[in-house]
Amino acid sequence: MDGLVPKDRSDIPHRTSGASPARASTDAGSYGEHKAQELGDLYFAADNYVVALEYYRRALEADPKNGSPQNGDDLLRIGTQIVECLRHRGDLNEAVDSLHDLHRRLRPHVTREQAGRLAASLALLLFERGRYRPAQRAATLAYRLLRDTTLNLDIGRTEMIFGVIALRTGDWNAAREYFESAIATYRRAGYDAGMASAYNSLGLLHKNHCRFKEAARFLEQALRIGERSGLFHDSATYVHNLGIVHEKMGEWDLAEDHYRRGLQMNTEVGNPVGKARALFCLGNLRRKRRDFATAENLIRQALALSVERGFPRETILSRETLGDLYADRDMLPEARAEYETGLAMADQIAPDSDLTVELVRRLGDAQLRMGEIEGAKRSGERALAIARRLGDRIEEACSLRLLGLTAAEAGDLPSAQERLGEASRILLSIGKRYELARLNLGAGLAWRRRARKGKSRGILDESIGFLRRAVAAYESLALPTLTARALLELSRSELMRGQVDEAVLHLDHASSLLSPEDDPALAREIEEFRAEIEQGLIEGTSAQSNEFSAFEEIRSVLRGVDAESAVQDVLAVTARRVTAARGCVAAPAVHGGIEIVASVGMSYRVAQDLLSELERRIGAARLASAPVVSSRAGADARFRDMPGTTHLSPRTSIAIMPLSLPSGLPGYLYLDRPEESALGAFKQREINLIAMLANHVAVAILELSRQRLARENSALRGRLMGSANDHGIVTRSPELLEILSLLERVGPSDATILIEGETGSGKGLLARAIHASSARATKPLIQVNCAALPEQLLESELFGHVQGAFTGAVREKVGLFVEANGGTLFLDEVDKTTITIQGKLLQVLDNREVRPVGGNKSTKVDVRVVCATNVNRESQRADRARRISRGPLLPAERHLLPRPAAPRAAGGRAALGRALLPALRDRDGERDPRRGPGIDFPPGRPSMAGECARAGEGREAPRRHGQRRGHAVDRAVAPRPSQARGGERRFAVHAPGRGCQGGAPAHLAGSRASQLEQASGRQGALALLPDAIAEDKALPPRSKDPKSSKGLKVVIKLLNSRKYM
Repeated sequence: MDGLVPKDRSDIPHRTSGASPARASTDAGSYGEHKAQELGDLYFAADNYVVALEYYRRALEADPKNGSPQNGDDLLRIGTQIVECLRHRGDLNEAVDSLHDLHRRLRPHVTREQAGRLAASLALLLFERGRYRPAQRAATLAYRLLRDTTLNLDIGRTEMIFGVIALRTGDWNAAREYFESAIATYRRAGYDAGMASAYNSLGLLHKNHCRFKEAARFLEQALRIGERSGLFHDSATYVHNLGIVHEKMGEWDLAEDHYRRGLQMNTEVGNPVGKARALFCLGNLRRKRRDFATAENLIRQALALSVERGFPRETILSRETLGDLYADRDMLPEARAEYETGLAMADQIAPDSDLTVELVRRLGDAQLRMGEIEGAKRSGERALAIARRLGDRIEEACSLRLLGLTAAEAGDLPSAQERLGEASRILLSIGKRYELARLNLGAGLAWRRRARKGKSRGILDESIGFLRRAVAAYESLALPTLTARALLELSRSELMRGQVDEAVLHLDHASSLLSPEDDPALAREIEEFRAEIEQGLIEGTSAQSNEFSAFEEIRSVLRGVDAESAVQDVLAVTARRVTAARGCVAAPAVHGGIEIVASVGMSYRVAQDLLSELERRIGAARLASAPVVSSRAGADARFRDMPGTTHLSPRTSIAIMPLSLPSGLPGYLYLDRPEESALGAFKQREINLIAMLANHVAVAILELSRQRLARENSALRGRLMGSANDHGIVTRSPELLEILSLLERVGPSDATILIEGETGSGKGLLARAIHASSARATKPLIQVNCAALPEQLLESELFGHVQGAFTGAVREKVGLFVEANGGTLFLDEVDKTTITIQGKLLQVLDNREVRPVGGNKSTKVDVRVVCATNVNRESQRADRARRISRGPLLPAERHLLPRPAAPRAAGGRAALGRALLPALRDRDGERDPRRGPGIDFPPGRPSMAGECARAGEGREAPRRHGQRRGHAVDRAVAPRPSQARGGERRFAVHAPGRGCQGGAPAHLAGSRASQLEQASGRQGALALLPDAIAEDKALPPRSKDPKSSKGLKVVIKLLNSRKYM
């Protein structure tokens, strides 16, 4: 500790630090020997210790006759000045020898005060040599001898020795008390040099407590006193200490200015210890600025000077700084050797001092970087204990940082976050931005290593956050090299996260901050990483192009409507994109278990054998829960010695990916590829692609299941819930549902249909349903109410007229038959027509030709006629019903309005039926694919009759709800014979639970459920109809007229259902 020797003389001559001993001898000779002591004081006050030492030695060795010292006080004064000159020159060993020689000369007559002053000098020398315990004993002896005297300067000096020893050994409270007491003692004595030294020591004490502003204030006060008093030597020390404080505050430019100024001042005054301190402090600052070559040169100069002059503390600090330099250059064994050497010396001087905690913590940092986790943890815990005992906040934070990073490397991230968070708060509170930047950089690297092991994106995001804060901190300190290093690590983390653009931006920023001359190794590392990114971009572009095209191809497959083949197509795309030789998909079976639903490169039998063997060896649960990958089946115990039925070679690469199916259902994708192929085993990128494409395979399976469920659901809803269909009718009545289902089989034919039912029972809805289910659905449906028009007008509306046919016929008019050509004509209340109109209707139905009123030329028409009436045919059969129910039957034609049939033998009817059957098949089956396989008669029974009743109020339904068209699958139903009177040939539509009059055939009653299950409902408009019932009615006997035996019609009877509601 400098600044303890008083230099308070006012007559300080101009400094002559360059004077040689020969020059001093000439001066001494010119002034005489009796002037040697006074000249020594002058040169000592001017900090020219070399010349002052020469004069003091001349005065001490002078002849007593020439006025040399005659008493012990003069001898003591000259001897102690010689010791001080040697101490300031750094010759501590020679200074100790000189002090012992002085004590020998004074021993016979030494006084109490003289012994106390000698003990104080010895304590100071022992302290300078780093022997704190002997120095403490010598200072205690000196204080005991001097405390009752009036030698305030010597008492203050002893108190200062106590203070600096306490400061170096970590007893900072005691050090503060000693320094404050020394200031009071020096103030009583009016000793400015002593007060400056005490203020300097207080500044260092506050610096150790990280109270840098207070430290700078005390040091500046000491510097002002020293400059005012001409204490050039002590002022150099104060300037140097101010540089340390500015460095701690992050003001590196100011710190470097103070270090260089202190180096110059210590060199001029010949203070080697101060010079050594300035050298290694400058070297440490250049190290932080990444100027390694200059830093190493300065540090080695400081180390050589400290070792040569025997400065233990400066030697330890030089080795510590050299170790930091090696650590920054990743020369960890050399750094560890320097730390251990310095720590051994520090343990000898002061085991729990500030030097010890710094070295132990730095040794822990090196051990951590070398992978010695337990050793680093022990070093961190010891450093933390010493730092907290000393109250050193900086080292406490650095020790917590070491323990936090050690915990992170060990995988204990919660403990690491706690330690690092505490360290960050301390460093923020004391403004240590450099150490905080180091903390963030180290934490970012540790978190990234954990993310690489655990594949956790969250941990990687935290790593990026740490690295970004490190970049900001280094930039604020104007450290381009360290900023570039942090940016490089940030770029690597961003690339791991998949953010290639961000990684390139950070890399460009790093390149702009760094030139090859600044740090060639780092510049080369940046360029190598840039080349790696660029190569990855090329490979990634090709791979991504392959992936994108694969996804697009799979999407086009999934857009198709055929889910049955979608799974097979998706598997084929997946196998082709990853160049797999074989593959299969296992999915849940309909009746439980698991089954092969698609395969490529192998048959279903081989795939099933392979599936069974894999489940036996690996387990179905394991296959469906996690990926299974093997680069060579023969080297994997799970696939070794597979049965020959699986056709699995030992040199085969295998990838099995579970499928993400709902409710934990089992399913997986299997792919393999022979190792002998050009591509070899599956690579990581291919495994990743397989994992992504497996999701699309799962989507295809789900779509297949969905369509199956949709069809089943549609059938069930059509049967149980009354789902809507193209008829625009929604009902829950099973009877009406059966009518609609069977009506869909009759609709595709051209049979003329008569609908009977009370007013408001829904005859119009059924007519539209018949039209919608026929091949004429796209053609017009024209409806006319026959009761609303008079006979002449109805005839004109139906058949049309020519110009001038009757009064008012000013222009030609086509009839409704012509307008409905190709479609359906619905004649409501047909029973209200006259006999004349009925006759013309029968002629049109017979000949399919229409002649307008007043015309002489007929027009061919293709019209299906649907009629409706609210008249009870049973009660009016002899009247109007008979007139509209008879008509000629031509081959392959159907009529709506029957007339009394002529008698015909049963055999003739059978022959006629067999003759008409081919035409009926052609008309109702092959002409329109929607009609199914056509119409057929059961063997031996070519006729069938039946009626169906439906009750319900449906008139208001179309007004409340619009119609929607849907999809249905029409199936043919064979007309079956009915036991109605007269054996009339009709389509029989029977309600469940009610048979035809006289009893229905067994096969007819037993097929009701199967016919209903085969029916597919259509989703149409919501038309609210009351629940309906159907009732079979016995039909009246037909005439035996052979001309009427050709008639083919369907009679649908609807009953009012109010009484059932």
